[in-house]
Amino acid sequence: MDSPPAVSPQGTRRGAAVIRSGLLSMLAIAALGITRLVHGALVARDTDEPGFAAVGLLIGATMMAGLFLPGGLSSAAAKFIPYHLGRSDEPLARAVYRLLLIIGYACSVALGVIVGVGSLFYGFSDTDALWVGLLTVAFSVYSLEKSALYGFDRVESYVRFELAGSAVAIALTIVVVALGWHTYLMPLTVGYIALIFGAWWILRRRSSSTLDTKAARVSVPKQEKREIAGYVGMASLGGLASAGLLQALPLLADIYTNKHEVAYFAAAVGLVAPLYFLPRALGMALFPAMAHAHGAGDVSSVRRQADLSTRALFVMLAPLFVMAILLSRQVLTLVFGSRFAGGAVVLQVILVATYLMVTQVAAVNTLSSGTARQVRVPVWSAVAGWFAGVAAAIPLGLAYGAVGVGVAYLLAAAVSAAWPLSAVAKRHELAWLGPVGRSLAVVLAGLLLAQVLPHGWLVDAGAAVIAGGAAAALLYRDLRRIVGDARYSA
Repeated sequence: MDSPPAVSPQGTRRGAAVIRSGLLSMLAIAALGITRLVHGALVARDTDEPGFAAVGLLIGATMMAGLFLPGGLSSAAAKFIPYHLGRSDEPLARAVYRLLLIIGYACSVALGVIVGVGSLFYGFSDTDALWVGLLTVAFSVYSLEKSALYGFDRVESYVRFELAGSAVAIALTIVVVALGWHTYLMPLTVGYIALIFGAWWILRRRSSSTLDTKAARVSVPKQEKREIAGYVGMASLGGLASAGLLQALPLLADIYTNKHEVAYFAAAVGLVAPLYFLPRALGMALFPAMAHAHGAGDVSSVRRQADLSTRALFVMLAPLFVMAILLSRQVLTLVFGSRFAGGAVVLQVILVATYLMVTQVAAVNTLSSGTARQVRVPVWSAVAGWFAGVAAAIPLGLAYGAVGVGVAYLLAAAVSAAWPLSAVAKRHELAWLGPVGRSLAVVLAGLLLAQVLPHGWLVDAGAAVIAGGAAAALLYRDLRRIVGDARYSA
């Protein structure tokens, strides 16, 4: 193994800060994923499969809208704010924040109206249209404010607000179900609003300080406005094509399958949410740190963070995903009820696709925090994956139903992950083929094993423990190297 490159004390401190922020973020994002999971489980047990599928469709539409233009603005906040802070220009960083905030709020309201009115044409009631519109606005503004908290290095505040919002959402979901109401989107909406108010308080409480008085006289230069606009457009397209495709699965299934299989997808998306969002916590911490490093001209720090994070994601998540695949049927039964056990294969395929989507986070952030040319790589790869997945969903969905749509999503994930990973490995001369190849082989072996084993609680649990342990043993040398490199960076 090559010896670690020499680093500056500043770069070492930045690496330790990323690890700390990543751990804090994992706590918050885990709470967010668990909230979606608990919300879905309670709704599934309170309504029938068509009703549950309808809730899944509405949430999917909300997430897709929020991941489009608001998602691009959020990504811009996570990039340009810390970039200017890295150049010791906080007034300009705050000017960028104000600009993105004005545009973001206007876009969020417009998208809320569009999604709400669109749901009426889709056959939903006026009440559903109202709540899906409000949820779209809340989720969109929440995404922007969350990125701003990270951009200004208010990670601990974000974690507190996320935990509080998650607790509010779960409590309100219990109330809605207990009282027999059908406003299933209201708890999620209020939970997002809780974080928005927290961000308002944190990011604006210095508005009367000398720094903000000086910042009020600073405006974003026209050249940078054009750069931000271009970046927002690319990030919006990439976010919709990648993360948005997961949320679109119930919509695709509704086109090519029946309501029962749409419910399988809604359940699967709810179950993978903790696995999908948990590693993305690293990206939330990593992206501002990389933008800060780019602003400071510290390319070696970007290389080191990309290398360690990517290897850690592939190697450390592989045994976890193997166990999740083998436990899919039992988890579906436990969380949503026995009538959802038929969606086990769908969930297993989506888990493999989710593994490919989350393990590319560090590579995507490396490129997205760089030059305009580098930004285009993950965007166009995500678009290529989107077209490949949607095109494949037509014949596969018609031929194999929900499983076919899941395989189409797996194809989209593979296409969108290949280019960013290879581009970063080539640019920074990183030896990823061994650990990445071994990790992928372990996960695919878990998928194949799940198809041939008999089903039952004891069999599935035993197979998950044995296969997870075997996966960890096969990847032990890679894991040991990662731990050693992490200690050096800290």
